[in-house]
Amino acid sequence: MKLNKLARSLALVGIGTQLIGAAMAQTTTTTQKVEKVEVTGSSIKRVNQNALPLQVITADEIRNSGSQTAEELLNSLGENSANVDNATSRNSVFGADQDRLTGGSSFANLRGLGPTGTLVLLNGRRVSTHGMSGGAVDLNAIPIEAVERVEVLKDGASAIYGTDAIGGVINFILKKNYQGAALRVNLTNPMQSGGGQTKRASISGGYGSMEKDRFNVMASLTMDRNTILRGIDRQWASGFNPAWGLSPDTTSAPHANIIASAGTALTSAGTTVGTGDATKYTNLNLLAYRNQCDQVPFGVALSPNITLWDKFGYTKANAQFRCATDYGRQFMLSPPKEGYNALARATFAVTDTDTAFVEFNGSRTDVRSEFTPYQFSTSTNAITNYPVNGPYYLNMKALIGANDFDPTKPIAYRLRMWDWGYRTVENRSENKRAAAGLDGEVFGYDYKLGVSKGEAKGSAYLYDGYAYTQKLVDLLASGKYNPFLLPGQSQTQEVMQLIEATKARGRIFGGKTKVTQFDGGLSGSLLKLPAGSLDFAVGFDYRKEFYGFSGSEEASIACRDTFSAANLLVKNAVMGCASNARSPDQERTIKAAYAELLVPVFKNLELQLAVRTDKYSQIGSTTNPKIAFKFTPMRGLLFRGSANTGFRAPTPQQLNLGMLENTLTGVFNDPVRCPTDPTQCARSGVLYRTGGNALLKPEESKQATFGVVYEPMSNLQVFADYWQVKLDDRIRTLSVTQMITNYDLFKDNFVRDPATGNVSYIQAGWVNAASSETKGLDMGAVFTSSLEGGRLTAKLNLTKMISHKERLIDTAPLVQYVGKWSSTTLYLPWKGSASVAYKKGSFNTTLSATYKDSYDDEDMSAYRSTGETKRTIGSYTTFNLFTTYSGFKNMTITGGIVNLFDKQPPFTWHNVDSVIGAGWDPRVADPRGRTLSVSAKYEFF
Repeated sequence: MKLNKLARSLALVGIGTQLIGAAMAQTTTTTQKVEKVEVTGSSIKRVNQNALPLQVITADEIRNSGSQTAEELLNSLGENSANVDNATSRNSVFGADQDRLTGGSSFANLRGLGPTGTLVLLNGRRVSTHGMSGGAVDLNAIPIEAVERVEVLKDGASAIYGTDAIGGVINFILKKNYQGAALRVNLTNPMQSGGGQTKRASISGGYGSMEKDRFNVMASLTMDRNTILRGIDRQWASGFNPAWGLSPDTTSAPHANIIASAGTALTSAGTTVGTGDATKYTNLNLLAYRNQCDQVPFGVALSPNITLWDKFGYTKANAQFRCATDYGRQFMLSPPKEGYNALARATFAVTDTDTAFVEFNGSRTDVRSEFTPYQFSTSTNAITNYPVNGPYYLNMKALIGANDFDPTKPIAYRLRMWDWGYRTVENRSENKRAAAGLDGEVFGYDYKLGVSKGEAKGSAYLYDGYAYTQKLVDLLASGKYNPFLLPGQSQTQEVMQLIEATKARGRIFGGKTKVTQFDGGLSGSLLKLPAGSLDFAVGFDYRKEFYGFSGSEEASIACRDTFSAANLLVKNAVMGCASNARSPDQERTIKAAYAELLVPVFKNLELQLAVRTDKYSQIGSTTNPKIAFKFTPMRGLLFRGSANTGFRAPTPQQLNLGMLENTLTGVFNDPVRCPTDPTQCARSGVLYRTGGNALLKPEESKQATFGVVYEPMSNLQVFADYWQVKLDDRIRTLSVTQMITNYDLFKDNFVRDPATGNVSYIQAGWVNAASSETKGLDMGAVFTSSLEGGRLTAKLNLTKMISHKERLIDTAPLVQYVGKWSSTTLYLPWKGSASVAYKKGSFNTTLSATYKDSYDDEDMSAYRSTGETKRTIGSYTTFNLFTTYSGFKNMTITGGIVNLFDKQPPFTWHNVDSVIGAGWDPRVADPRGRTLSVSAKYEFF
């Protein structure tokens, strides 16, 4: 109701201004026609639009910054938050399962409001969202080599573009009038040993001049190949640095830990070792006893966790004689990728004023996700315990003097499946889109009509490291497999063949999204007012969106976490893969109409009034108005500002993804039962449930900006814009880790057995979090000057995040996140970039820098009771230097160095769980180090 009243008020202001203008109208004179353009943030073509907080990045600037992809470009922008929405940070076996549906993809995240709060456009129109997650556009689908410029609107735009434009709009504008042919090749190679190389080849061609031939056709094809960079390739990528407070929270190792279990050689009561030590050890490992945990691949001692993780239940009894795995060094630092991107476009001059186009673009990206080897405990099924008569049986009584070890019984153990290799999933993302349109003039007004249809598919395939449950059980029960390999030992050839025979491969799940859009608009001048032309735009937008997800249960693979008897009965059960339930095929329709006015109140004051109504077939209607102003009190000084509301509907996946039950990785300390019941401390195998939530409501926002642009001289411009966004009913996926950490807030999600009071399972997943409030300041400057016969250009763009507060539920307090570690988005106090470019003759050299501020490391007070629990992660600044030479005939060569001073990622004692990166953070840092980049472009004429 309030929105409707505000919309009517804005409309009355516009109508009233028209009437005043008509009464005061004066005779107008014919002026020379000046070309008008439509920029992101307005539907009205104008000569200039500098009232908008709009950042424009040209293709040359992208290339000379060292950015090879849309993801790399956005990572350098201050307004795009440091977030988990990339192929490295999402390469996780932790957290909610629905997060794993983004495998291999990359998303924008303006203002830290989430990928679904950022609208990504291609030539001003929508692209299908990622095929599996269905929430946002995968940046891998953007043909960056064909991009002419990128327009980043740093303001809410729901009144112009509708839903998901809360954080802003990123519009990738493609080349439209290309002539000739060109071949470009590019190679980047880290100067340290290891992987991380990227290769790119692209070919493009175009024919016809719009001015002379009245048509242009063009096409391009780009091929990418990236090699994997692993933790073992970088010395600083380690999860084991006890002196700095970092040690892996894992109870498995390549040389299996013998665990206490009823009916086995090491009973639940444990055993003393040797004489003079009364401790009853509940875990034994021969290498730990010999201080040789680090003598096997990625092995480390677990004993440092007695002090570093004591609140997680680590004690001398269960950790002193136990090995662990440094899985931080096993994690992938950057993924292997193969990508193809094709574009074809034809443009025709239908008349002197009307232009038609037909456009097609398609992409396919294969990205492999690589996880640590799976870990399991045989205690879930006695048949998998190592048999007494097995050739590799370890008699710990004889070997280390384990007094209560019974060598007449089988051994229960916990193992990291190193011999099966890394769990590897290949994620394939396909995107195709066809569009056609017509724009021009009719009766003195500008019009545009367009139709487009896009489709995205996403699929995940098990590639290596996974085993069928029954085959694995059979191999373990046979005793042929040696879980207790000593340094230098390996499995027999026969066993390696048996291991290969257990492996599961094939498609595990997949999804599809579609979007069909028909849109049109009319704009122009309504009448002349004393202060100028009263311009308008009206239009419509009709869309159909589709989402469907197969779910892993419908594939030939059923993911399971344990060897339980029930799981062995499941057909095609596979150990340790990420399972997701089916989301039924669903289609929804969105109908929208919008109107916009540019009102010249005075010669130096202009208002933008806009309003848009969207109607969702499943959710309902929403009306979002916007009012903005531009005030120029004197030459060289401009004030601008806006106020608007926004709306984001829940995605079909968030609404409809089915419910699944899985097992929590790691151990669980029951906040209620643990203090009095030791069996509820360091408890493993706790179940949790995730899935969609059909009761989700839309997010609603209120936004405002105020800024100033000042030109003290003709070659210098500085600007500053204050902005704020308030979101209600924010949609968030709450992980199990978040619920455990914030138990007091989410205790109702811990479902307990009425008879015992023990936790039966934890309910996680999508919810409408109560609210968030975000405030910030964008600032920057552009300076140009002639220098020694050349042209010098300096640019600065910074974002100061003043505040970001959230509450997870209505009764919770607002919590400040700026400068604080979190498991999702980092709200850095400062983030930005600067560049200095000098062009003279055939040379063009650019030195650029990217700055990411320091922030608090993860608070370890929930994990340890002694020692340091708080620290600050250092800031991260990198410099890139690129030079382009175009002095050769038909040839342009660009060479440069990324991370010129070989800046290492700042250390964090965060330990992989919930966010990838033990000892470093991929949301902030580039793991490649100093990297050489060379490209060459040859043009055919």
